[in-house]
Amino acid sequence: MFERVKNEVPGTEWETGWTLATSIKILATLAALMHDLGKANAGFQKKLLSSSKTQPDPYRHEWISLRLFEAMIDGCTNDQQWLERLADFSTFASQNPNWPDRLHNDHQHKSKGLAHMPPLAQVVAWLIATHHRLPFDGSDFTKMDKLRQKSKFIRLDLKRFYKRLSPTNGWVYSEKSHNARTDTEDFWRFSAQASESRLWQKAVARWAEKALNHPPLMQLPEENNPLLMHLSRLCLMVGDHNYSSLQANDKRRVTSDLKLKQTLVANTCRTTHKPKQALDEHLLGVAQFTASFAHLLPRFTDELPRLEDLSTFARPTPIERFQWQNKAWNLVKKHRKPARQQGFFGVNLASTGCGKTLGNARIMAALADPETGLRFTCALGLRVLTLQTGQALRDKLNLDDTALAILVGGAASRTLFEIQQEESKAEEKQQETNDYGSESEEELIRELVDYDHCALDQETLGTIIHDPKARQLLYAPIVSCTVDHIIGATETLRGGRHIIPMLRLLTSDLVLDEPDDFDQNDLPALSRLVFMAGMLGSNVLLSSATLTPDLIMGLFTAYQSGRTLWQKNQGETNDGIYCAWIDEFHQHMEACASRQAFEKRHQAFIKKRVKQLQALPPRRIGDILPTSLPKAPEGEKINNRALADIIINASQSLHRQYHEPCPTTGKTASVGLVRLANINPMFGLAQALYESTLPDQVQIHLCCYHARQLLILRNTLERKLDRILNRNDHHSLFDHREIQEAVATSPKQHHLFIVLATSVAEVGRDHDYDWAIAEPSSMRSIIQLAGRVWRHRPERVAEHPNILILNNNIKALQASNNGAAFYNPGFESEAHPLESHACSELIPEEQLSCIDAIPRIVRPEPLQPTRRLADLEHRVMADLLNSPTPNYVNVYWQPESAAQASVHMQRISPFRYSATQETEYVAQPDADDDSGIRFRYREKAWEAPYGEESVNSDVTPTSFTPLQTAIRPWLVTELPDALAELAEQLDDDNQTLLAIRFAFVSLENRKNWRFHPWFGFWPG
Repeated sequence: MFERVKNEVPGTEWETGWTLATSIKILATLAALMHDLGKANAGFQKKLLSSSKTQPDPYRHEWISLRLFEAMIDGCTNDQQWLERLADFSTFASQNPNWPDRLHNDHQHKSKGLAHMPPLAQVVAWLIATHHRLPFDGSDFTKMDKLRQKSKFIRLDLKRFYKRLSPTNGWVYSEKSHNARTDTEDFWRFSAQASESRLWQKAVARWAEKALNHPPLMQLPEENNPLLMHLSRLCLMVGDHNYSSLQANDKRRVTSDLKLKQTLVANTCRTTHKPKQALDEHLLGVAQFTASFAHLLPRFTDELPRLEDLSTFARPTPIERFQWQNKAWNLVKKHRKPARQQGFFGVNLASTGCGKTLGNARIMAALADPETGLRFTCALGLRVLTLQTGQALRDKLNLDDTALAILVGGAASRTLFEIQQEESKAEEKQQETNDYGSESEEELIRELVDYDHCALDQETLGTIIHDPKARQLLYAPIVSCTVDHIIGATETLRGGRHIIPMLRLLTSDLVLDEPDDFDQNDLPALSRLVFMAGMLGSNVLLSSATLTPDLIMGLFTAYQSGRTLWQKNQGETNDGIYCAWIDEFHQHMEACASRQAFEKRHQAFIKKRVKQLQALPPRRIGDILPTSLPKAPEGEKINNRALADIIINASQSLHRQYHEPCPTTGKTASVGLVRLANINPMFGLAQALYESTLPDQVQIHLCCYHARQLLILRNTLERKLDRILNRNDHHSLFDHREIQEAVATSPKQHHLFIVLATSVAEVGRDHDYDWAIAEPSSMRSIIQLAGRVWRHRPERVAEHPNILILNNNIKALQASNNGAAFYNPGFESEAHPLESHACSELIPEEQLSCIDAIPRIVRPEPLQPTRRLADLEHRVMADLLNSPTPNYVNVYWQPESAAQASVHMQRISPFRYSATQETEYVAQPDADDDSGIRFRYREKAWEAPYGEESVNSDVTPTSFTPLQTAIRPWLVTELPDALAELAEQLDDDNQTLLAIRFAFVSLENRKNWRFHPWFGFWPG
């Protein structure tokens, strides 16, 4: 345990290395003094003092504040002039009492932009107008594909941005409110101005003088500087949030001009609805808080808690297959000082099972300054992976939740995960995992991080760390989180949810784990995040065995562009970013001054890796499974009975090659994965499987695994699969009760345990199957699936195919399909079509004879994107992330682009976009219903847990009795049984409330859903 005495903040030395620190403080504070001037309008003041709820303002106060600032400096042609005017504003106002008449009224006149303003005034105006929401063009964002091609947005530079800036609908203007109200003109009328306050005039004069007397600010080049703009905006927003939250008796409240105290109000108390802060007081207070926070900003990196003892990370591992970690540690440590100075971009391509989780932590520890300690964020795409990664690091390094925070959405998922962890620990208490960190029983790290002795405490930071998750995200030295927690740094459209993610990037390094798992539609947002990490001085490590060259190159370019801005604003030249390539065979690190140098070194590293991979014996051999189907029955899209027969026959063939005999009975068993590309076809296929006939000595045990299931039932299934499919330490299938009982209840000799699943089975689960059958969607998914076959048994070598791939996917097999087939998921589109949809033509023999990462990590030349499934993926990634001309991805970091001054790119390429709306339903046991289950809207269930309403007409429990017994359900749990078990685990007998917490599902907004515990939910 270490203890830190709360540090006092030093003064001028804080600008060391931060050449823009004072400039940020001055610009943010000047904007703070102006940011709410527009609240003085008659319409806003009437709204504040009205007891009735009114419609939104037709013009928001921040836009009117901008127009008042514009009027205030009207006629000034350079920055010197307008700052001199503000430095003696009392004289200007007395000589020009009607200066507010110069206000440009957008209600009466065509909107004009800000091109006429001097450069620094434009930045202040942007800060004023964006202190709640970033601007965007008033386009129809439902037509994202068309907007992505429009050059007027892609080629928009900052000069034209300011020229075009106007109060667009949905940003600072409400067309609906404007049309509905009759008092719009009141929002452009004033009975008084906050600028009449003597105290305000004194403050604005002081800060204008500071600006005039600070040469680095006055001599700023007239070029785009997004770091200056976004850090200034962050300081302003923190000041506004924190001062607005102060109560009436808070000693930090500042004095208001008595003449204006009762005249102009900034805000009201939420409980009493009475005036809370006078407008001039609010402007002065926000300015004071903004300046204080800006003064702190350069010290955040030094003051936030760090993991100081790095000796555990430095300790070499003796285990052979983890030796690469030791070499990576030594290599990165050797280059640590210049890498921290010039930036670090690493790529960890080590294969599955080589200990990348801890290896990544050791790489970041080697990069950390040993004098200050370690801070890094591990961001992942999936909630379950985040939980697993965070828990693995906690266990291996013996860290508590103050040193390593695990942040995921969904309290119910986290609770169920923690229950599973406790069960696993009880079962394996005496068993050492064959991994680094568990080879000794001594405690590795026993270091408690004390947040309370940090100089950046609750009083200093205020409301931005009021939320416990925000507090953890900022303070914890190590954070394992879903990308959603950190990507707000670039993707927040309104409000202050970007503040903590930005501060996290500013003060810690970033590991992106399995970034290639993201859908290609999410990669523009991921690129923006990597750019922001570079711009805020963070170091970045990518980690995945299947990273494509274009994904790596695209993210490197984004990072390089961001890091260049950081170095420039630090007054440093960049002689090249230190780049590392690491796998279990080789480790290399060097400074790359250009994209070309990086690409050349990357290709050389991949060439060596491929040579090593090709020397290994094949562990996964694939083959194409013919899928010629007869015509579908009337009313069906596909002949499921015929497809079921194909899958059953193929499963038997695979079982004959890869099964395990029972040592006592001689019966055989294997567990195979049948992975479908989409969820909707699963239910018809599952029911067809149950209706199929089998040879006399064959028994199939079937379970359905996908996301459209009650959370508690999905979790129960996953817990069983996690245990049964853990084949480490040579676990036998027959060790498990679920296998023993299923085999014992059937006299048949051969038992095939089939998991019929969607992609949830191939990403995020540490499962080891004996064989697999895949419906193809992309080469990426096939390689991911292959990683689940013999995952825990590295000694096994394949002599026959253990993975079969349907020759055609279900979209291609549907009679009505004449277009693309490999999409959602997949990479095919109208812009990137395939000539054939038969895998026998799309996947060459060399990619089947040994299924590994090579088709992903090597981009062949020339590409054949219309004839090869893997080449299609490379072409799509190249066009998206490495376009030679500006596109909606790379424009974000073009030097003169205005993309970062708005959220237009975020609106046309949003992160985790879904066009469908969903509703949460909860399933509660109900003895009075024939099905025993009553579905309710979850929102209403929270409001009235014991309510009697039902939506069983929309979500209908369905009965199902198979005609055959040769295929039986496996690992299925009825809802009452699952709730009873959970009640015992949580020591909570209130199953009504437990059902609301855990027995829920989110479904698309449509009527006629059906439910059965064997299958989950499917459209009726």
